Amino acid sequence: MDHKPACHLAGTVVHGRGIGKLVGMPTANLDLPPEVPLPPVGVYLTRVALEGREYYGVTNVGARPTVDRDPEVTVETHILNFSGDLYGRELEIWLYTRLRSPLRFPDLSLLLDQIRRDCDAARSFFGVPLSAAPLFMDAQKHLVLLEGREVPLSPKEFDLLYHLYSNPDTAFTQEQLYEAVWHQPANGFCHAVENTVFQIRRRLRPFPGGEGLIRTVPRYGYRFGGK
Repeated sequence: MDHKPACHLAGTVVHGRGIGKLVGMPTANLDLPPEVPLPPVGVYLTRVALEGREYYGVTNVGARPTVDRDPEVTVETHILNFSGDLYGRELEIWLYTRLRSPLRFPDLSLLLDQIRRDCDAARSFFGVPLSAAPLFMDAQKHLVLLEGREVPLSPKEFDLLYHLYSNPDTAFTQEQLYEAVWHQPANGFCHAVENTVFQIRRRLRPFPGGEGLIRTVPRYGYRFGGK
């Protein structure tokens, strides 16, 4: 990769407010000493190192104007193709291009749409493919094409399938999918996830290549199966 990072930060992941998880984009909140200089506030394309493995993602440096009025500057990274508990683990991030300034959105759905666009920009910048499947999804248009034919999905069906499709190497629990799509704590209620997966499979089944696009991970949850 020829791109040069503008900033390097390292620290321990600490608990945040959990807002990212409830819009389907969980973030790792980095605890940094107060004397560490930060780059200008904004959203950055990011390379991530975690326990010897490399990932890519999007980092917000600054406040969170959509979800609260707290002026505190935080460093929060959404990691592409990752699902797991990061609390207490050491994380290194390299900030590359500053993508945009922090924005305030009137509701969380518009924030989610913007974060999806930010993630698409990160994939393009770092050359991270979405999937090798015959499925194509456009988050901005809420469009689903399978073998070139449009698949009609409800908003919840689209959001659940897109969450799997945009993280093709990652399995998610039913609880994670519920919180990502319904934007509220699961509290053990995951029947809606099972029903929605059933409906998506039913809608995909008549299309060539539709079988197996959502795979069940026994005793865990689901993953995208189009690779």
